[in-house]
Amino acid sequence: MRAEKIPSTPVHITYRLYGSIPNLPLQRLHDSHRLKLAQLKRSFSPHRLLEDPGAKRDLRTRTDDEAIRFYHGYDALLDGALVGPTFLATSEAKNLIIESWHTLARLRGLHIHAISVMSNHVHVILASKDDASPFYLDALLRDHKRFTGNQLNKLHRTPGRRVWAEKQYSRIVRRGKFGQVLWYVLNNPVKAGLTDDAVSWFGNWWAPELREGFIESRVA
Repeated sequence: MRAEKIPSTPVHITYRLYGSIPNLPLQRLHDSHRLKLAQLKRSFSPHRLLEDPGAKRDLRTRTDDEAIRFYHGYDALLDGALVGPTFLATSEAKNLIIESWHTLARLRGLHIHAISVMSNHVHVILASKDDASPFYLDALLRDHKRFTGNQLNKLHRTPGRRVWAEKQYSRIVRRGKFGQVLWYVLNNPVKAGLTDDAVSWFGNWWAPELREGFIESRVA
């Protein structure tokens, strides 16, 4: 992740347990993504990009769509994993992750929109309350992972166990897409077959001001 300050625009972050995706499927997904990006780049000549503003917008849109396709494949690997660690499955582990985010929110001026703690990964949508936030996303996640890693190992009596994968996925929520991303995050356990009710699932938390709208969107 680049050293970027926490934005005041919502950002969707996904991070996972170490060893939660086998290397071969993940490598295939990355290879496919790189190939698609290379094909996209070749399909727009430098002259066309220089002369045609519409071509630049088209390339950005198609590149963005490919990034979303990659992410959905990544998330599907996590949801469908048949092997690997699943020690976030208990209510104690989920509460530990959720409470850590709320503590960070108080300390660093964050607004937490939603959290979904799955068995082997976590989704969070957050934003800075301050447009001039002095805090950085990579430092925020590093501190969160260090604290929760230690606490999870104390909970499970597994000192020294490596808990979190080093890399994570983060993406600014596009204008007009917040409701769609919120639904994606909170519906994740339903999609993965863990529950049939995202509202009452014990691994989901979302801000009180969003609850009415989210429930109404499920009924509509």
